This record gives sequence, C-alpha cells and structure tokens, in this order.
Amino acid sequence: MNSRTALSPGPLRALALGLGAAALLGSCSGGGQGAVPQRAAPGSVSPAPAQSTASPEATHPQVQRTEVVTVGDIACDPASPVFDDPNFCRHEAVARLTQKLVNQGAEWFVPLGDIQYESGTLDAFNTVYDRWFGQLRSITMPVPGNHEWYTDGAAGYFAYFGERAGTPDTPWRSFSPVKGWRVYLLDSNCENVGGCGPDSPQGRWLAEEVRGSNGQCSIAAWHHPLHTSGEYEGDAATVARAKPLWELADASGVDVVLNGHDHIYERFAPIDGMTQFTVGTGGKESYDVGATADRSRFSLDGHVGVLRLTLASDGAYDYAFIDAGNDKVLDAGTQTCMNGPTMP
Repeated sequence: MNSRTALSPGPLRALALGLGAAALLGSCSGGGQGAVPQRAAPGSVSPAPAQSTASPEATHPQVQRTEVVTVGDIACDPASPVFDDPNFCRHEAVARLTQKLVNQGAEWFVPLGDIQYESGTLDAFNTVYDRWFGQLRSITMPVPGNHEWYTDGAAGYFAYFGERAGTPDTPWRSFSPVKGWRVYLLDSNCENVGGCGPDSPQGRWLAEEVRGSNGQCSIAAWHHPLHTSGEYEGDAATVARAKPLWELADASGVDVVLNGHDHIYERFAPIDGMTQFTVGTGGKESYDVGATADRSRFSLDGHVGVLRLTLASDGAYDYAFIDAGNDKVLDAGTQTCMNGPTMP
C-alpha cells in the first residue's frame, strides 16, 4: 500500500464569476475514527419577510446542500476466474458503503465508467452490477468507460441504464444536483462518439450548455484521467482521450473533474483552475501508485472506496474519500469553486 500526501495546495485561480467570498463549510477531518460522518441537513429557502424591520438573515435563503457519491471501475465479470477472490473483486464492499451513504442522505450516485467488466454486456450488468447497485438506479447518473464500449455500441450500458445514460449518438448529459451547481457527464471514448474537441458534437453541446449555465459552479465527469500517478501516467491513448476534454472543461469554467480508469484514488491541487479527483476504486483490483505526478496532493493504492462530495449553493464543497473496508475517511477537506469560463 502506498499513500502520498502534501499539505500545501497551489493557489486557486482568481475569482472569475463574481461569486464573492463563499462561507466555508466545516471541514471533514481526515483519518476518521471508523464512523461515516453524517450528512448535513439541507437548508430550505426562507420566505421573504413581511416587515421591513426583519433581520438581514431572514431576508436571504439558507444555504442548500446535497451529497454526491462517485466511483469508477466497479463490478467484476461474472465469468472471471478470480470473481470470488476478495483481492481482485470487492464491488460488494463498495456497494454496501454506497448504500449506507444513501441511507444517510446522499442523493446522487455517479459511476465513472468501467462500471461492469469485462465488456459491459447486458447479461453481465444484470448478473453482477444490478445485484449490488440496482437499487440505486433511480439516483444514478453514469458515464461510460472503455469496457462498456468493448460491446458494440456500448449496447449493454445503454440498455441497462436507459435514458439515464443518454443514447449512443448523444451520451453526454448534464444535471443540477443543487442550486448553484451543474454536473456535465461526458464520454472520453472519443473515437466512438464523434470526437472530444471543441468542434465535435460533444464539444459544441458543452459550449451551448455553458452559455446557458448562468455562472454556476460545475463538475465534469468522464472516464480517462489526464493527470495521474498511477499505471496510466504518460499513456498515449489515455492522454489522447482525456486532453481534449480537459481543455473543453477548462474553457467551460469547470471547477471539479472526476475520473476513473486508473485503479487508485488521487487528488490534485487545482490545475487550470480545476481540481481533479481520480476515483478508480470501485472494486476491481487495485493498481500501484508510482512516481508522484506534478501537483498531486494525495494518492492512495490498495484500497477500495468512494468519494463523497457535499455541494453547497454558496459555492463551497466538501470532499471525503471513504474506505469501503472500514468506513474511515482517508482524505478530506473543503474548497470553494472559483474557476470561470473563457469560451465566447
């Protein structure tokens, strides 16, 4: 097991959207004591005061919050010879933790691709993934990985998730989990979806979405990581898929990037104003962390678990990586979205 951390993140990009100084949420403490921290109760919008003498606090809505659970590289192939080996296939533990967080109030689940190995067939989805994660389908907003596309047209993925996955021609979607936040769900299998650059259908769609976003904080989720200290560091095929989406996300003013593909957990200091989390810890065998990538602030191998994001309508967010083996928080903190779009 390897764990690498540094405590001094690089400076955030100057505030570009005029959000103002957001009040920070109480920070989750790293290295928890075995209990998963409880979700903060969401605020409600207060009605306008009936009298002009009301206090300033009564004239403003309370901060609203929601929780998003995310992880990729999840369910083993039912035909795998190591399917019952807990050193290789630990999707059951990840499912238990995810369900626990949902029971505590998490409202969204975002699988980050390679959701069902090895080829993402519908039969494999129904046999393994559905058994452990099927009860979460109504709150699931997935992105596909390369293993989904190993079946022609990613047919199993689109058949299993239905409208929540979009279509093979338009797998990109977005949703708003809470006031002030937008999540863009993208497909980094560029060769299968008409490209990932600004002139691709995906790129043109994202530009239109950003123009109508009214300066919201935003998250972009896709499978392949551009930055990594894991097995795919410098891998040409991975970089070729991730780089155009990274550039699109940067131009779109995205604040948080979520990836899988490398079977490690890693958090980076902001790069181009964006904080990248790699969460390839959904149950498939772990990869090793190698040389520390530039601006990596925390990396971890040998663990399965999920990333919980608590998004607040004032532009702040908490993050916590939680180990599925013992429910301990291994990495946590609070940040504020400050990136801004540069596309016309």
